[in-house]
Amino acid sequence: MTYQHILVPVDGSPTSLAAVKQAADIAKAFGSKVTAVCVLSVEPFIAVEFVDTQTLVEDYRNKAKQEIQKTLDQAKALFAAEGVEVETRLTEGQEIYKEIINTAEEINADLIIMGSHGRKGIKKIFLGSVAQSVLAATHLPVMIIKQ
Repeated sequence: MTYQHILVPVDGSPTSLAAVKQAADIAKAFGSKVTAVCVLSVEPFIAVEFVDTQTLVEDYRNKAKQEIQKTLDQAKALFAAEGVEVETRLTEGQEIYKEIINTAEEINADLIIMGSHGRKGIKKIFLGSVAQSVLAATHLPVMIIKQ
């Protein structure tokens, strides 16, 4: 089996950067196209009639987009160091795993390679697992990288 297009979700964590290395190795072996994606989590803000939250929301979005661009640039540099060209995408949504799957479908990816933080116990209950959610909700093959 060969992979034509690999999607690599990144968040700047060491685990997601380990996924970049693995994706680069596979892309070189198969001559695959690679897209790195980072999702801006848009939390629903509860607005009260007499409170203007628009400025806060815009400030949050602008700062978050700047940080995400740094993360995507870091991933791009790591791929370049491995001799692999990569496209980058910034997407927005309330559920990160759904945005990853939507991006995979939009670009016709045939493999997702992503890191997993390996949360356990109470942290997993409260923080969830994006990798586990992606794995459960997609029909695509998913390679999970643990640091």
